[in-house]
Amino acid sequence: MKVFFSALLTICLIQLNGQSNLNFEVVDHDFGEIREEKGAAEFTFSFVNNGDIPIRIMNVKASCGCTTPGWTREEVMPGDSGYVKAKYNPRNRPGRFRKSLRLTTTDAASNQTLYIMGFVKPKPKTPEEEFPIVLGDFRIKYRGLNMGKMTTEKQVEKLFDIYNSSDTIAFLNDSLLTYPDHISLSLKEGFLNPRQVGQLKIIYDPIAKKDYGYVSDNIKLSNTEENLSVIAVIEEFFPEMTANELDNAAKLQISNRSFDFGKISVGAKVEAEFELLNAGKEKLFFRAIKSNCSCITYEVKNKGIKKGKSQMLKVFFDTSEMRGNQYKSITIYSNDPVAPTQIITLKGTVSK
Repeated sequence: MKVFFSALLTICLIQLNGQSNLNFEVVDHDFGEIREEKGAAEFTFSFVNNGDIPIRIMNVKASCGCTTPGWTREEVMPGDSGYVKAKYNPRNRPGRFRKSLRLTTTDAASNQTLYIMGFVKPKPKTPEEEFPIVLGDFRIKYRGLNMGKMTTEKQVEKLFDIYNSSDTIAFLNDSLLTYPDHISLSLKEGFLNPRQVGQLKIIYDPIAKKDYGYVSDNIKLSNTEENLSVIAVIEEFFPEMTANELDNAAKLQISNRSFDFGKISVGAKVEAEFELLNAGKEKLFFRAIKSNCSCITYEVKNKGIKKGKSQMLKVFFDTSEMRGNQYKSITIYSNDPVAPTQIITLKGTVSK
């Protein structure tokens, strides 16, 4: 037993001291810049067996499936040389990388790790790849055009890249477009030359929309089957107010902002009530009440609450299509200038 532990200790000490019998010329290779379109990059790590016994590489394990290793399969005699090859596939892997190859050999002291690193320069995209959504003669990047967060203070203008994929000058034919009145569309340049990238200008009027929170509108081009959506998040605009004005304003207070329904079975109907109180001096108005799931509905008696008064918000959760942990929410948008957006949550677990 003592002999066994002594031998084991000797092997560990050799590994800790890094006394490998395989002498590699380099153990860390930098490819520099790799162009993705040129395919795999390869490098060969060469070594010499400086030990007194034959050594065979039993396995080389790469840290990533993007790296394919190769190595000398036969025993390498003392004084002879061998290799470990690393083949790195840069496809769909832009940016910097550093990968390892772990060697396992018949000589425990010679087990070690090699490294490759570099920077992958992405393959230039074709216009068709960069602008995948087809709209007649035009192509755009995304089906959803995000206008971002806005308030009811003023109209918002935003530009989106657009590409003329035809061989002729293209105009935005408004007669072929169907979209709501609170949105206007135009080409910033008025037209686009063949194979030219320009900008689609969208002007959004949140006041005319007459809605709050997350909103979505469709844009339809009559000679195609493609639909675009213009999305935004609308909040009420409040001008700068004095301390006295804030004190007199409407104030929404919610009795309990969350409801835990615990563990229930699929198909169960959850009901919860929340008291909504106007703690301010002006009348409180609900601009909108929205849930993050069609499974949530609600009832509220009035869309306004006089000062000092309250009413109940009833929330109903249908679990018919639900499984597992649930986290749903109701968002209330009001004319409370301090907290115009307030969220109520329902959580729990739905099981079979």
